[in-house]
This record gives sequence, structure tokens and C-alpha cells, in this order.
Amino acid sequence: MKAKEIILLIFIIAAGVFAYHVQSGKIDVTWDEIFDFDFNEYTYEETQVIEPPLPASLRVLNAHGQVEVQGTETDRITFTFTERIRRQNEEKAQEIAGKLHPVITKEDSAVIITTNRTEFRRRNFETDFRITVPSRMAVEVVNSYGLVRADQVGETMIDNRHGEVSATNIQGGIVIENSYEDVDISVIQSNCTIRSQHADIKARSVEGEVNIENSYGLVDLRGGNQRVTIRGPHCEIMGEDLPGPVEVRNTYEKITLRRVGPVRIDGYHSTIEASDIDGDLEIIDTYAAVRLAAVRGNLRLDGKHVEVTGRDIVGESIYVSSTYEAINLTDFSGKTTIVLSHGDIALTPLLLTGPLEVQATYSPIALFWPGEGRYPFEAETKSSDIYWQLPGDVTIERTDGLITAKGFADISDAPHIQLFTTYGDIRVERGPTR
Repeated sequence: MKAKEIILLIFIIAAGVFAYHVQSGKIDVTWDEIFDFDFNEYTYEETQVIEPPLPASLRVLNAHGQVEVQGTETDRITFTFTERIRRQNEEKAQEIAGKLHPVITKEDSAVIITTNRTEFRRRNFETDFRITVPSRMAVEVVNSYGLVRADQVGETMIDNRHGEVSATNIQGGIVIENSYEDVDISVIQSNCTIRSQHADIKARSVEGEVNIENSYGLVDLRGGNQRVTIRGPHCEIMGEDLPGPVEVRNTYEKITLRRVGPVRIDGYHSTIEASDIDGDLEIIDTYAAVRLAAVRGNLRLDGKHVEVTGRDIVGESIYVSSTYEAINLTDFSGKTTIVLSHGDIALTPLLLTGPLEVQATYSPIALFWPGEGRYPFEAETKSSDIYWQLPGDVTIERTDGLITAKGFADISDAPHIQLFTTYGDIRVERGPTR
């Protein structure tokens, strides 16, 4: 089969699948909507009031339009219903406007506002709601293909397929589902759950727990107090001022964290920058660069083909493992273990509070000795050399390509230093004066 015949076949199959979904209603669109580019748009508007007593919540069901819900100091619901109708002339638009209307149901638990859209075969029109409700009223909105905005309301649920979402000053928790359009929320007084894809998500000042799932977009979270969980394959992830535990999982995009609490990161091809970490930091990553600064807690980093740069890391335990890339740690303290193959190692510790051990292969090691301290020292390399450039008695022996060095063996009350590698020189020099 020729290439153009294959392309034609694929086009026919795709067109058939699309037509089936339109006909079956799985895609909420009609052929008139697809080919309405030569129609004019006519707008009609009406306002209604729902008097008290009111149930505890509002539910809005809409499609192809915008929904705005505003909490105010009122005891009633006021809504403005806008019809945007696309027809060839105003006479035909007015005919539709006369039949299209909101449908209101007042139940014990909720006021339900929707439209009679499903009664129309030709649906090339959009319906918008602007609604004011009593502050703190619970709100649920189901919409598609349009903006949903909520402000100063209570518990909020928004399902906006293919639509943008904006929410501010929510006096409770919020749950959002959408795709292909942005989500922007701020000042949420309880828990927040967002499920999306192909969208940029921005969240500010969420007081409760945060759970975000997104793909192929951005997650930008600033300010909060409790646990944060972000799952974002192919998402750039940014987080700042998050004192609660933070768990992040992503692929192929950068992760940036600043001023956060305990962190666990599971990345794949994910460049990571983390600074001002108040708690333990655990990282799993591959084929990327990791840059760390000002960590106040234990560090564990398991990487493959990961370049590691860290400074000002103070904890009880530091463990870094990688391959084929460099490890460079400066101003660190705690029991430290470095495992590396096929990469350079440079270590500039603070005064030792725990043992320092390096297990490496095919890796040169440079150690900048911490201050004037005397620590039991042992080093070994194969097919390379050891260069001791400090005062003090260190014994170096060479046997069949194996070189060992030992020093300060009489010191028994200080943490030890052990450096082991193959096919790489070991250099020990004086560290910076502090």
C-alpha cells in the first residue's frame, strides 16, 4: 500500500470515529456547530431571583458556556442567564431564544440550575450564568468548553471538561477536574484536590492538604500549611513556602522547590533544584542534574546518570549514589556515604560529626580536609595514585598496582575517613579556612 493511501485510510478511520462520537453524543457538538463559521452571534439576557429559604448548596449544570458564582452578603440567589446564539439572521436567533431557557429545581439539599439544551438538535449556541449566592454556600459546577469562576463561596466542586477554572477565597475545600485549560486558585481554607491534563495549574495559599494530578503542563504551588502530593508526568513543578511534607513525582521536566518541609522526589529525566529544606530530603532520579542548598535534615539520593551538586547540608545522615556523572558536596555535616562509578568526586566537609566514606570505581576523588581536625584516615585506589598534600604522618604503600594510605591511626575518639576507588587518583588537600 502506498504512503498516501495509508494516510487516506487513517483519515477515513479518524473521521468515522469522530462522526460516531458526535452521533452518539459522546462529543457534545453538532454538525451545525462545526460548520457555523458564516453565522452571526446574537445575545439575549434575563435575570431571575430565588428567594429564601434556601437549601445548603447550589448545583449548576451547563455546557458550552461560562459560569461565574460570587458569594455575597445576601440571603437569596440571583442569576443572570445569557444566551449567545449563532444563526444566519436575527429572526432565527430570536426563535431559538424564545425556546431556550434556564431550568430551576429547588430540592431539600440543593438548588439546581441548568438549561433545556438537550431539547435542541441544533446546539450552536452558548449559555452563560452569572450567579450571586450567600457567602459560604456550597457550590457544585459541571460545565464544558468555558470559564468557571468561583469566589467567596463554601465547599466547592468544579468539573469543567476542556474549560478554564478560577477560584478564590473558598471558605472550605475544593475539588477540580478539567483538561486543556488553565487552573488558577488562591486562598483556599481547607483541602484541595485537582485532577487535570494538558493544563497549567497555579495554586496560592491553600490551608489544607493538597493533592494534584496533572500531565503535560505546569504545576506552580506557593504557600500552604499541610501535606502536598503532586503527580505530574511531563510537568514542570514549582513549589515555595510549603512547610508540610511534600511528595513529588514527575518525568522529563524540571522540579524547583524552595522553603519547604520534608520532601520525597521520584523523578525520571527530571532536573531538580531544592533549597531551604527543613526536614529530610529523599530523591530518586535518572539522567538529570540535582542541585541542593541549605538542607536541614537527612539526605538520601539514589540516582543513575545524575550529576549532584550540594552545599550547606546538615543532618544526621547523608547518602548519595550515582553513576557516570560528578558529585560535588560543599559545607556538609553528618554521617556521609558516597557511592559512585565513572564520575568525579569533590568533597569539602565541615568539621566531621560522623564518618565519611566513599565507595567508588573509575572515579577520581578530591577531598578538602576539614579544618585542623585529626581524623583516622584510610584510602585505597587501583592503577592510580594517592596524593597527600597535608602535614601529618600518612603511610602510603604500593603493591601490584594497589595503593593504600593510612594516617592518624592513634585517634580513636573522632569520626573516620575512608576513601576507596579504582582507576582514579585520590587527592587530599587543605580545606577552606572558616
